[in-house]
Amino acid sequence: MTTLIDLDAARREVQHPDGIAVLFRKRRFVFPAELPATALDTLLSEELDLAGFLGDIAITTSSSIAGEAIELLTKRPRFPAQLWKGFQDLYEALLGEEQYKEFIGCRPSFGDYVRLTKALAREYGVSLGKLFGLSGSSSTSGETSNPISSDSTGSTPEASGSNPGSQASSESAD
Repeated sequence: MTTLIDLDAARREVQHPDGIAVLFRKRRFVFPAELPATALDTLLSEELDLAGFLGDIAITTSSSIAGEAIELLTKRPRFPAQLWKGFQDLYEALLGEEQYKEFIGCRPSFGDYVRLTKALAREYGVSLGKLFGLSGSSSTSGETSNPISSDSTGSTPEASGSNPGSQASSESAD
């Protein structure tokens, strides 16, 4: 007897066959419903070493993360250009050559890229912090963690540094 794992049925294209439409400067661009694994190749390359850069920032003991980032950039002067190339490659992989050229022709601003990248990351369910396993990475919305098992009570273990007699919680009571 064999077991069938139907990857086609689980793909987002089944639920969103027309992809993710983005309206920009009165033009419609269609991104794939699912993030192709190869789209991240340049951003995950050893040459760029984005994981190393983010890891260095995450473990900084400096009181100024911005200062630490600037110091790291002086040690890696090619990093900003490599990172920008990584994002260009990402968008071209997602849009395809023809749509990408049309998108670039609309002259997106840095802010446009930031907003679009954030929106697509939410759609694709991708977080750089999670992607690179950085525990210091956080988000201001959504769940912050997943239970380890279905028997999880959601409580914080004492070994994590909490005071056993304290009622303090990492959740806001807004």
